[in-house]
Amino acid sequence: MVPGAALVEPPDLNTATPKELTVQLTAVQKEVMISGKKVLAETYNGSLVGPTLHVVPGQRVTLKLANHLGTSTNLHYHGMHLSPKGSADNIDLSVKPGQIQTYHLDIPANQEPGTYWYHDHEMCDGNGRPMPGMTMSPAPAKSPAPANVRCNGTESQIGAGLSGTIIVGDSRETLPPAYRGITAHTLALKDTQISSSSSIVYPDGVLEPAEPTVRLVNGQYQPTLTMKAGETQLWRIANEGYAIAYDLQLDGGTFTVVNQDGIPAAAPARAKHLLMPPGRRFDVLVTAGATGSTWLRTLAHKTGPDPFNGAGDEYPDTPLMKVNVQKDSGNAGPAATAGRPGMATSPQITGPLPGSHPDLSKEPIARSRSIVLNDDRGNNFWINGKLFDHTKPTFAEPATLGTVEEWTLTNKAQQNHPFHLHVAPFQVLSVNGVAQPHADYMDGVSVPHAVNGKPGKVVIRIRFTDFTGKWFFHCHITGHEDTGMMGYLNVIAAR
Repeated sequence: MVPGAALVEPPDLNTATPKELTVQLTAVQKEVMISGKKVLAETYNGSLVGPTLHVVPGQRVTLKLANHLGTSTNLHYHGMHLSPKGSADNIDLSVKPGQIQTYHLDIPANQEPGTYWYHDHEMCDGNGRPMPGMTMSPAPAKSPAPANVRCNGTESQIGAGLSGTIIVGDSRETLPPAYRGITAHTLALKDTQISSSSSIVYPDGVLEPAEPTVRLVNGQYQPTLTMKAGETQLWRIANEGYAIAYDLQLDGGTFTVVNQDGIPAAAPARAKHLLMPPGRRFDVLVTAGATGSTWLRTLAHKTGPDPFNGAGDEYPDTPLMKVNVQKDSGNAGPAATAGRPGMATSPQITGPLPGSHPDLSKEPIARSRSIVLNDDRGNNFWINGKLFDHTKPTFAEPATLGTVEEWTLTNKAQQNHPFHLHVAPFQVLSVNGVAQPHADYMDGVSVPHAVNGKPGKVVIRIRFTDFTGKWFFHCHITGHEDTGMMGYLNVIAAR
């Protein structure tokens, strides 16, 4: 594949932010260009990287999803604080081929500014059909729905291209005034496999492990981003892929993390690398050094002790995006001391930033729960010893609005499992017994694999607010989610 083209931002679905907004996404197969090669993909509005949706707190968004695929599909608004019922962030809705589903999204007035994403979240049974109990979209489009609806699942559809970015407000507005006018870029990371027939669409719903994995930025192979010497920019980085974890490094530079999973940082900090399991987002400040070039790359890393025998995956060191630094001929924002060619140390920002969340570690807890993740290194993935059952909650006892719960996530498997919760973020208290700073709020956390028979453990706390209904949780390696590592908790109103 040919690298080096200039970085192109994902298309914008809207640029204005009125009080009420109506937009349309069309899910359709289309040939797209990847590094000069035509590849068949599943797209939103014809783009391999779905259009970026800009919304603001307090806004009413009407989103119409038209399904022009040959399989059922739906949408999940990952990280957003939205109702899991009705026509909001309800993954029980299934949109048949030839149908239109209208989603009504009331963006909360207190939704934090930051980076989120949307993607398919179709749940299938073992026979390639939507799970029993899912609500099929009734609104007709131009073509009638077939009698037998085929369902490929989340892994296949995200892997084929069905994901995009949501930006709420502007996280630059939470920064000191000197940084509010700096240039911002969206960097959507996607992993995919291109078959010998130039397709990333898998009609049988199964990805092809024999095909090499390609890592793309905004749908491009090793694009080039240009900065000015001494310039500081905001990068909104989102792992919108179906399986791969990234360990990002900016050669010669650092990242200043100002937002994680859409939550403004309580304690912004510099980082030399960013670990990004599927679904993770970071808003970071980066600063260019002297003129020259460098790379944003993902470092070699493993997610288990023995990848060749099914115990995790091993990922190679891979350059993702070239950064060219040119001479500054004008105002590039806050000045920085130019360092080595390419990049310099990113700025230090003092927190907490507006919108950061309070520390839950001292809050009284209403209930403790245990979630145990395990697998057989094959095709079975369990939570608490059971495969996902759409008709039964994982816990008989519901949670109550207004309360805080503590959950212990235990991983008995020989690979990391990134745990994701719908509807609200959570605070990570500890990882394998090591206390974490209260700045660590997120909506997904990688639960470490077992070592010498000792399970990995993460302790989290969740405050249940605003919305009753099914709060889903699952591993965000989508193949694991599709084959059983998923559950939900009923949340009820206080009596």
